[in-house]
Amino acid sequence: MDLTGRTLWQVGSGDAFRSYGDLCIKHDVMILGPGNPGRFESARYKDHGHVRRFCKDVRRGDLVLLRHKTGDILAAGVVADDEAFWSESFADIDGWDLQHVRRVHWLPNSNKRFGARTFGGQGNRFAMMNIEKVRQWVSDLPLSANFVARPLAPLPEVGRDLNLDELGRLLFIEGLASEYIDKLTSTFASLQRVAAWYANEEKRPEKRPSEMETICYLIVPFLLSLGWSQQTAAIQWNYVDIALFRSMPPTDASLDCVIEAKLLGRSVFSAEGQARLYALKKGRGDCKRLIVTDGIRYALYARNTDDFVLTAYLNILSMRDAYPVLNCGGAVEVVMGIARQG
Repeated sequence: MDLTGRTLWQVGSGDAFRSYGDLCIKHDVMILGPGNPGRFESARYKDHGHVRRFCKDVRRGDLVLLRHKTGDILAAGVVADDEAFWSESFADIDGWDLQHVRRVHWLPNSNKRFGARTFGGQGNRFAMMNIEKVRQWVSDLPLSANFVARPLAPLPEVGRDLNLDELGRLLFIEGLASEYIDKLTSTFASLQRVAAWYANEEKRPEKRPSEMETICYLIVPFLLSLGWSQQTAAIQWNYVDIALFRSMPPTDASLDCVIEAKLLGRSVFSAEGQARLYALKKGRGDCKRLIVTDGIRYALYARNTDDFVLTAYLNILSMRDAYPVLNCGGAVEVVMGIARQG
């Protein structure tokens, strides 16, 4: 890949707990946040120089490295557009708002593991890559003449936003009883206020909420509004953060759902493996669902023979009817999946 007349950039793809690199490669994009302030305007992003560089300094034909952690390159690519754009498709990627988008032709089999800390403490920032041994590796990569002529992959569609009234209407159509809908929408209104306060890092007290506080103030009220009781929802049961039981007594045989709680802002998807181990433990063959949540975001997995598959995702501060970027359903499916059955 000839570096002559081109700028070589590096862009992050997550942190040690979560990576969205596969998503970037799948859709031929690089994505950047914060994006919640809206489309790029200099005044709006005056404190985010990395966003300005991403949106204004990159040119078609520039080269970019999709970086993970401090020493791994997931892919090298060629920028395929003339300017950045803002897309709601990437508004919630495991809790990150990454709506700033550029199209990139990612070169197949262009991953490389350098030594730890090779790239320094860049985090997820967007910057030039000036490390000589990395630049030399890029210049040695083969690039066919027709590589940048291939069609770009389509962008994922955007799910429809839902308010509480619309959520209630759709849940009623799905068959949820009116009494649960009334209780749920009232509870959600309260949870949204609490969750918004927790999510505001500048306003909330330091180190709040703890995992147990998240369980008590955010998760348990949600469960109680959907028909679960103190008898059927056990906290800290046999290493499971929250265990839901279809019948009494609460045993491995009657376990219906495993809920793994994480600290606010932590990855929910990366914790699915731990929850799966609890759900697949011997004697729990009838456990049908597992949920990983930080109290605001809920990932619902349904059992498919001997494994669990992501079926729906909910962010109670920004509810949608579906998440095409995750290939799963949205708020309605999560609520119906969590509701006590029978």
